[in-house]
Amino acid sequence: VEIKSKYNKQYTADGDDGLLDGLKGDTDWRKGLWQGYQGQNFLAIVDLKSKKKTTRISSGFLQDTRSWILFPKTVVYSGSMDGKKFKEIASVTNTVSDSNLEVQRKEFSVPIDAKEYRFIKVEAINYGKLPNWHPGAGGDAFIFIDEIVIE
Repeated sequence: VEIKSKYNKQYTADGDDGLLDGLKGDTDWRKGLWQGYQGQNFLAIVDLKSKKKTTRISSGFLQDTRSWILFPKTVVYSGSMDGKKFKEIASVTNTVSDSNLEVQRKEFSVPIDAKEYRFIKVEAINYGKLPNWHPGAGGDAFIFIDEIVIE
């Protein structure tokens, strides 16, 4: 995986390969299985090493509003054969309210018509500034991601 965004040094999930290591973060982000991106979108490209028929793409995200961690607004999945020209495959829009204070993990997952791709791009759009009602109002929200799964 080639991560185009820069994760926070405190939330690395053991580095770049932490997004594909098979270890899913749970609702306790303090265990270290999540990568955290503050004030920026998440962007990564997964090289499948050869053309592979793909039927589902998913990625796990965390929301802990009190801790400034919010689900992304939208996650966009794109595919490519050459790693340069990407075409959007599908997108998933978040449906969980920012005011939902339950700590939760959610898979942003999409089934797709079986097509061959060599590269999959995952882009998660950051929530942005924390809302006025939040104790950290105006601060930059985090995206916490773990495990990109391509079936």
